[in-house]
Amino acid sequence: MTRILAVSDSHGYPEGIRRIAAHVWEHYGAVDAYLHCGDGSLDLKRIEPFLREHDPKAKICIVRGNCDGYGYSDVPDDRVVTLDGVGIYMTHGHLQDVRHTRWAVASDAQLHECSIALYGHTHEPLMEMLSVLVLNPGCATTGQYLVLELEHGKPRIHLERLER
Repeated sequence: MTRILAVSDSHGYPEGIRRIAAHVWEHYGAVDAYLHCGDGSLDLKRIEPFLREHDPKAKICIVRGNCDGYGYSDVPDDRVVTLDGVGIYMTHGHLQDVRHTRWAVASDAQLHECSIALYGHTHEPLMEMLSVLVLNPGCATTGQYLVLELEHGKPRIHLERLER
């Protein structure tokens, strides 16, 4: 099984991701990949040494959000990550107007031959089946996150929120 921790919209608050990761380790175990869907994605890089203490071989993947400015020039707007044979299309979502529709992000995932689309931007957790499985982990600053477990290509989704 492959376990993925996805977050978004940490907005310069890496401590929130640190708390989420520690909670996930305690309740789910080791993580194989950490994915950040923008608006503070460098927060994930800032706590990379902390994450590597627990999961030294985990993938760490980030995309740029609409609030990501200086220091993000090398961060892509979207990317494809393949885990357990499953293609995951990552983006922030502002370029696909996800506040109004998720069809564009689903279409982009399909164009990249992915069966899962993962985005942020709206701060609202979401799981929706369109032409692909569309997921939003919510807002990390409010303790929202997504654990995606892949086993033989089949997803198991846990949309959760830390208690304050």
